Amino acid sequence: MVGYPIALVGRSESGLNDTRDQVTKNGGQAEVLICDLAKSESVESLIGTIKEQTHKVDALVNVAGIWHGSNEVYAGKDFETFPKEVIVDTFSVGLISPTLLAHALIPLMSRNSKIVNISGTFENGAKGWLPYFVSKKGIEDLTIGLAEELKDKDIQVNAVSPSDTATDAYKKYFPQYIFEAIEPSEIAQQVIYLCSNGANDITGKVFVMKKGKEPYEGYHS
Repeated sequence: MVGYPIALVGRSESGLNDTRDQVTKNGGQAEVLICDLAKSESVESLIGTIKEQTHKVDALVNVAGIWHGSNEVYAGKDFETFPKEVIVDTFSVGLISPTLLAHALIPLMSRNSKIVNISGTFENGAKGWLPYFVSKKGIEDLTIGLAEELKDKDIQVNAVSPSDTATDAYKKYFPQYIFEAIEPSEIAQQVIYLCSNGANDITGKVFVMKKGKEPYEGYHS
């Protein structure tokens, strides 16, 4: 990403290895770090590993979120029917872990370092998606608040809020809507831009992305 060596973080070693191979095939550098972002002890171990391996972080990109399991989508449910562990994991992965990572890694950042958070756009509001919706609204509030706090350090903090996205999981659970979905590569390009020096004057913004439209500023209300 913008010439940076990358630490790829997640639970699936095989999936991360595939991504690492794609990065290296295109001339980049990437390392795989296994972490379960739903577990605070795993996040603390990740933070320790990062601090052992580097004294500088140029960009932190928080992508992870939970809206489905291996055989179930967490949507179209009344709030009281959500399993408690799904609610806790959704908040842990989508909001608490990004907050803890930013808290721990900001001291390793310098002028014009970047934080980019991935939110999500909900055409029909929170109904049926409440835990995920709340985690994404929270990540937008974190983005705006951190941007204000870090202005004096010249660290830029922004978010990307995609609508339907043509991931493998989306194709599995919502094949009937795939024609409305934006390609993941388009979102990646926006993230790359926000991590570049071209975005040094952009902070505290949430960029909504929809198929067929240029990114525009928005916010969960």
